[in-house]
Amino acid sequence: MSKPQAIVTGGGRGIGRQCALRLADDGCHVTVLDTDAEAAKQTAARVNGTAVCCDVTDEAALATVAAGLTRLDVLVNNAGVWQFTTLADTTVAQFHRVMSVNVLGALLGTQAFAPVMKRSGGGAIINLTSVVGAAVRPGFGIYPASKAAIVALTRQTALEYAAVGIRANAVGPGLVRTEGTRGTFGADEEQEAALGSLLPLGRLGEPDEIADVVSFLASAAARYVTGQVIYVDGGLTQATFPFLGRARSGGGVNQSIQTATEET
Repeated sequence: MSKPQAIVTGGGRGIGRQCALRLADDGCHVTVLDTDAEAAKQTAARVNGTAVCCDVTDEAALATVAAGLTRLDVLVNNAGVWQFTTLADTTVAQFHRVMSVNVLGALLGTQAFAPVMKRSGGGAIINLTSVVGAAVRPGFGIYPASKAAIVALTRQTALEYAAVGIRANAVGPGLVRTEGTRGTFGADEEQEAALGSLLPLGRLGEPDEIADVVSFLASAAARYVTGQVIYVDGGLTQATFPFLGRARSGGGVNQSIQTATEET
């Protein structure tokens, strides 16, 4: 029997890379999509998978990838960007970039790959949202709106594709340490630890902890789970106001979160 087939967008680094590693450990052949060709190749080499340099906002490029597939079991729409500003300072260009990659990218990925998944007898789509889709704060600009849209898109996907055996769920990371967020949570490990201590579980998250939940949602263990959002956030969504009140006193840590501009 051939291996289950998985696609991870934005799989060249960070949470996406960890999802690719975990799905490979689960027995999948993983196709890694990323705009960074070298990063995609590095991840694919680690998982004995396939690397594709591809922009998730490029409908034609996604169609080309889909045309080369004979089956698909798992799609992880992970690719995303963030540019933190106030709404007053958000430019039209920033709006289009964040919404195009985060929301349109997930939609186009679903449109391109769900038909392959349908022909394969069904499968699982996992979209990456964020804790800020549920718990907003000043200075995050349009990013929370993009992640809230992912939640609605996930629920709509679950409804519209259930009849063909496709489940759709979302995972919402909290404050997770990756190379893309390095410096976002503080200037050094001490500041990161101080910020993490404000969370109910007392620390920042790690990419493999997000990948573990993605793995579950992709598996037969979640065969009756669809249309759901699981926040993997150390309890942040359950302690928003206490966290924000204490974090506000953090000064530089708080400011670093507000002003960071990175890409997942």
